[in-house]
Amino acid sequence: MEVEKVEREIPRSEVMEIQKNCDPLASEEKVEKESKKVVVLNFGPGYMKQPWKWRSSENQIYRGITFVYANDHPHNPRRLIVLLYAKLGLHRYNCVHGKDLKLSSISTYIKSSGVTSATSYRITFDAKDPRDTSGSLQTFQTHVNERTYGSLLLSCTIACPLGEVTIGSETKRVNMHSLRPELPSENPFQDDTDRFYVLKKSEVKKNDWIRLYLELAVATTKRHHIKHGVANLKILRVALDTTPDPCRPSEKGLHAYDAIFYIRYTDSCKARAGEDGDRVAIVRRIWDEKPQVFRIVGRTESFRSLGNGESTTSPGSKDGTI
Repeated sequence: MEVEKVEREIPRSEVMEIQKNCDPLASEEKVEKESKKVVVLNFGPGYMKQPWKWRSSENQIYRGITFVYANDHPHNPRRLIVLLYAKLGLHRYNCVHGKDLKLSSISTYIKSSGVTSATSYRITFDAKDPRDTSGSLQTFQTHVNERTYGSLLLSCTIACPLGEVTIGSETKRVNMHSLRPELPSENPFQDDTDRFYVLKKSEVKKNDWIRLYLELAVATTKRHHIKHGVANLKILRVALDTTPDPCRPSEKGLHAYDAIFYIRYTDSCKARAGEDGDRVAIVRRIWDEKPQVFRIVGRTESFRSLGNGESTTSPGSKDGTI
């Protein structure tokens, strides 16, 4: 159904409130300055909870729109991205606070609008503690930024219970492309130099965020094929680079602040992987403690691109799916 566009005048105090909701990091001075030059458009009845767009006097959109997640069309490709980013925000919270909360539902999200295709998402969701038999939920908010569209270059600056003020900030622009790990010269799943540790199947199953890393890598780098989803991805093996972080030499292993994972998987979607369904996701997780920024960077490659890469896994091999 076509949505009728309606434009109306609104009080400046309301504009400032909307402006602050979309950019809670902004100072009062910035909110007041921006609200003087902004035009607000109401797009009428639709599936958006607060259907607002901002545009400057140059007619350039630079803020976002709030959507109700439950009202998105089931085949809207953005739904998968929002779901994965909500899980990423909760994973950041769990890592930092030593929790094991699980995502329950997503209520709303703000998707930024601008001149670039890379987007920022501010997501509100409910989470629960599996050990809490009462089934009580806690509402969270997270903020995930894409550095480049079509790449796994993500930073999460907010992940906290709604109402808490624990906000990270990008104090300086980081070249996230330089943070992506290079392809190793050796096969991380058959290395005899003790540089890599191959996880047991039980470890992979216990740490379900490893699956999240894989899904993020595929969904972000294969954005034009996101309609195919990620349910068909099958993890074969997972290896961890055990090289210690020189800034934290005592920290290494699954829960190190700076860790690189090699996730070998199969992708049966030929539209996305072609005939080369034996692939590897290389994902680096970085927790920058001082500015409180959680980064996930990486890529997907053909498994043959690794050193001593084998041919596609055959049924019955030791690399059965996890």
